[in-house]
Amino acid sequence: MFIKRSNKLLLTSIIMLSLFVTACRGVNKGTVSAENVDGKTKTVSTVNGDIEIPVEPKKIVVDGYLPSVLTLGIKPVGSTASDLKNVHIQDMVSGIEVIGGEEDGLSPEAILELKPDLIITLIGSGADNDKYEQISKIAPTISIPFGTYKDVHSELKGLGEMLGKEKEAEDWLKDYDKRVEAARGKIKGLIEDKETVSILGAYSKGFYVYGNGGYRGGQAIYRNLKLTPPETIQKELMDAGETFKQISFEVMKDYAGDYIFFDESYGGKIDKSNSMLKSLEAVKNDKVFYLDPDFFWPYDPIAVINQTEKVVQMLSEKR
Repeated sequence: MFIKRSNKLLLTSIIMLSLFVTACRGVNKGTVSAENVDGKTKTVSTVNGDIEIPVEPKKIVVDGYLPSVLTLGIKPVGSTASDLKNVHIQDMVSGIEVIGGEEDGLSPEAILELKPDLIITLIGSGADNDKYEQISKIAPTISIPFGTYKDVHSELKGLGEMLGKEKEAEDWLKDYDKRVEAARGKIKGLIEDKETVSILGAYSKGFYVYGNGGYRGGQAIYRNLKLTPPETIQKELMDAGETFKQISFEVMKDYAGDYIFFDESYGGKIDKSNSMLKSLEAVKNDKVFYLDPDFFWPYDPIAVINQTEKVVQMLSEKR
């Protein structure tokens, strides 16, 4: 009886202490909710529920957020083949092991060999749930699906808070903002305020128009450089909270701006001999650009600032 009563008292004390610590610390805005009593772990809220992660992880495996983690001064032990191919970080990836191919995705076996103490991944719901279940048994796993972060600032601040790198995130973003302002200054005189800009693309067998999200330089063109989209793109994408829309080739003229940035990828091709295409003002005035997919597909912070400066260069070369 005495033992049972003592256990109950001990359990009650632990619960009360936990509540007290949580109340004192409060719940931070974002994904980090509380640092645990021992100071070695903290609780993070994810799409798969609350998980405990190390306060100072030593061996991180990253899927989808490699450049962002690198900007925070952290070198992961492993990442995916597609992340490691990113042209914007080739001088930063030596020594990072491959944990999965471009076609088959993450390899739990490869991750297990690296013995990570934290995994950060894009997967975690829907069809990927089985893979998440496998890797989450290896180490604490933070799932951050594509689209969770809407821009560079929210991404780096969010990851910085999770990984205890708030200062590094703040410093990097200060430099980022300076470069954006410099690029914005250079754009003046290259393009009139009233002129509009479109991002259109042929992807596989479909045709698409892109907004200000993580596709084809959208953040660089619309968010950073603040170039103006045609009214149709503003209404159907930006105002509607959409980042892309599939359209037919025949209605492309309804989305064509005074300047057009074209993407051709995954076998998609734009018929340059098409009479409708030739009739577009942007084509007739030689204000058309073709995007390098390797350079403009990535949407990480390093890629976005590089794309911002590249767009300025492309526009200046047309003058």
